[in-house]
Amino acid sequence: MAQSFFALLALVLTVNFAMSVNQWYATFQRATLYREVEEMAQSVAVETMEIVRTRAFDQAVVDGTVTGTAADLALFSDADAFGISGNATCQAFGGTATCDDLDDFHGQQVLRPFVMGQDTIWFAVNLTVRYVDWDASTGQATPASGKTFYKQVIVRVQDDWDGDLKPFLPTPIQLDRVFAYGF
Repeated sequence: MAQSFFALLALVLTVNFAMSVNQWYATFQRATLYREVEEMAQSVAVETMEIVRTRAFDQAVVDGTVTGTAADLALFSDADAFGISGNATCQAFGGTATCDDLDDFHGQQVLRPFVMGQDTIWFAVNLTVRYVDWDASTGQATPASGKTFYKQVIVRVQDDWDGDLKPFLPTPIQLDRVFAYGF
């Protein structure tokens, strides 16, 4: 009888140990996958920011109406005119809209691929552009109530599995940059 009890105890301990190892391994795999997806999302965010940052500060710069003085502030687009009318997608993201200055990207919601050989992971990208007041001493940007010589571009990236899976990232990756008008 004692022998059967010890055999059962050994079996229970072995199964418990095996389950613990499997649970640890599954947790480790999920954490590794999370870090990989996070790294890909950061890469997509940086790539998207690179696309946006190559554009002119404002439509007035594109049109050539600026004078290179503080008076240019009056020529800049109003914040409520940011974005593309009709919510068309920018050409840089495969759409038809010509986005030639920073604020044209406001409100863009696109799917961007991260290609890995024959596999592709898709990321939902949301862009926000706004005027900000910039405090150089603290490095902080606060939303402005009117036009300023500073625009903040915020890129939010979330993994998108087309409804098949819930996202691995609990919150979107966010990358923001402040661009200054140089005169």
